[in-house]
Amino acid sequence: MVYCGKASQGCQNCRTRRIKCDKKRPECSQCIRVGKKCPGYRDQLSLMFRDESSKVIQKAHAQWGSSGSPTDPSGGLASASSSSSVSAWTNESPSSSSDSPSATTPTSQHEVVPGKVPKKVDLNMEQQGLQFYINRYLMGHPDSPRTGDQVAAYFNSADAAQNIMIAVGLAGLSNLQGDKNMNLFARSKYVAALKQTGQLIANNDPAGFVSRLRSVVTLALFEVVQGKGPKVTVGSANTHINGAVAVMRSALPLPQSPNRGIYGVIQLVFSMFIPYQMTDTPLPSGFFDTLKFCKQMMHGLPEVCSVDLALAIARYLQLSAMAEHTMLTDGRPTTDNLIRQFLILDNAFEGLEGRLFKVFPYTENHGDYPPEAIFRGKWQLYKGVWSARIWNHYRWARILTIQRLVKFFTVCPMSTNKIIPGPRRAKCYATIERLAEDILISVPAHWHHPVLDPEATREFEPGGYGNSGAVGVPTLLWHLSTAGCAPNVPLEFWSWAYNVLLVVWKQLGMRHAKSLSEMMEEHRVKLDREVTEQILKLEEDGQTPTYQPI
Repeated sequence: MVYCGKASQGCQNCRTRRIKCDKKRPECSQCIRVGKKCPGYRDQLSLMFRDESSKVIQKAHAQWGSSGSPTDPSGGLASASSSSSVSAWTNESPSSSSDSPSATTPTSQHEVVPGKVPKKVDLNMEQQGLQFYINRYLMGHPDSPRTGDQVAAYFNSADAAQNIMIAVGLAGLSNLQGDKNMNLFARSKYVAALKQTGQLIANNDPAGFVSRLRSVVTLALFEVVQGKGPKVTVGSANTHINGAVAVMRSALPLPQSPNRGIYGVIQLVFSMFIPYQMTDTPLPSGFFDTLKFCKQMMHGLPEVCSVDLALAIARYLQLSAMAEHTMLTDGRPTTDNLIRQFLILDNAFEGLEGRLFKVFPYTENHGDYPPEAIFRGKWQLYKGVWSARIWNHYRWARILTIQRLVKFFTVCPMSTNKIIPGPRRAKCYATIERLAEDILISVPAHWHHPVLDPEATREFEPGGYGNSGAVGVPTLLWHLSTAGCAPNVPLEFWSWAYNVLLVVWKQLGMRHAKSLSEMMEEHRVKLDREVTEQILKLEEDGQTPTYQPI
């Protein structure tokens, strides 16, 4: 894959006619004028990674004639002194080539004898990894780069960023192909990028801030693509996320960035919650220092509610750890107090929902789209990727909070009966189902199902691009698995979320998606077993069981 001059961004009709295209949407003026159907325009990925190999080879033949020979395994061109080099290109003798002059035609010593041009030049392993990363991880997502400058920024940076992009691409590709050698090479690129990123951070050059941050975040992405089981994966990724937070804090405030760059820190903070929740690890004291720093930076701004949301989620993690590590006895004051604290937290989440909607409003829309891509024909339009992510963090955390209360209904019935009235219990189940559905219908704002036409996906995309591609997908997958496995939600929720995980696995080769799908399978087996046991118990007691889907 080689570059051969600047490509025209006009439509195919105008390029064929060699006239200037004004690139208007949905159809250019030239096509409208002549009454032709405008075929549309090539995307940035097609322009940057178009295969110009044949053009380069033609230019090489024109320049060197019969002495051009491909001896470089990476696709480079080298000169050769033998007249048999043309045959090396064409796999045919010069006299038998249909493009060669006839035997009766005299040719001078310096006359060019063109050979057949190979249609495709194989990519080496690094090129395969980079191409896979660009195609699957960088482009085609709601948060993908949109301009040439944004795309070029990924390729004008340090070697660390290049190496980790190759590593992620090769990890995903090797997962899909089952290629162990490719996976080992991906690991070697990851190790090289790790060392180079450490050097970048040590240099602390202000001009390289974006490169440092992008490298650290992509190192975390490598962990979830490579995958070693959900708990190990999120633990390893969290190490890099902590590093990214440190990089951000060392550079803030950023005068040229929206909100002085504080949004970037808060997004990283939210990404840290899932690893701590999954590994049941206490939040470090430095975590709360970071939240305090964020709150100071956003003092007086309406968006400070996002920091309050982060504090509420941190409180959930603390209460959840207490519930896991405390011997709870039904009806005892300690148990009653813990249940009340979860109720207080749920009330706080309910208050935050109103504040969030004032600052980060969104609309719910309906349309006729493939059901595997758009849940129940509904989708939400947000003002920015940031807003869409904030909302799903809220929904995920509140589902988990209420899920704890629902668990108390079963294991501590005496305590819950005197603390939580019947209407509040019913509200708990209704709220879980509402929030779970909202997570499912929010998916098009975070990730595009491959069955959707690329032009149609623009309708779902939020504004305010962060140009990070698929970096937000791993978090979305956690939110989806939580929504699909939430208590008492319809089986339809589980099935849709589970199928999305499988598609992401097949599309990106992200082992994290496969691991989560396996966890969802185990959850479904457990629920089915519990239902069977309940039915058998009812039958033993002489009662008629009621068959209802869970």
